[in-house]
Amino acid sequence: MDVRRIRPDEGALLRAMRIRALEDTPIAFGSTIEQTLAYSMEMWEERARSNAMSDTISGFLAEHEGEVVGIAGGMFEAGEPMPSLISMWVAPSARGQGGGEALIEAVVAWVRSLGATRLQLWVTETNAPALALYRRVGFIETDETQALPSHPALLERRMVREL
Repeated sequence: MDVRRIRPDEGALLRAMRIRALEDTPIAFGSTIEQTLAYSMEMWEERARSNAMSDTISGFLAEHEGEVVGIAGGMFEAGEPMPSLISMWVAPSARGQGGGEALIEAVVAWVRSLGATRLQLWVTETNAPALALYRRVGFIETDETQALPSHPALLERRMVREL
């Protein structure tokens, strides 16, 4: 499994990956497929440029045998005590092959390079495979929960990893 940073010209690929992720696990993300489909191509192109070149957000892709099979991002958000792991997803055909761990470690390396000492994420409490992955790579659950923006009846739990 190879992991690399999203390139500035990969807006269409970023959009396609988000749609694949939402089709696979629609209740795991803060946005819905309807919202995602409504975004303009210009927005996706700008998002790819930001993910490729910014010091506040970065996106990573996992590739296996020439196919993009996973995506994850890191983000330093104003008002947050630490950077966040965001938009994590691995295709069902690639799960259990180390892609999730590799994506997380790419985000960890990126936030460390910018001076971060901790990384947080929010995960839907009903997403047992994601919870198991995050625990396996050193994230610890906190008592903090919040409603999932795209499906407010579901709760997300905050997890933190010391770097």
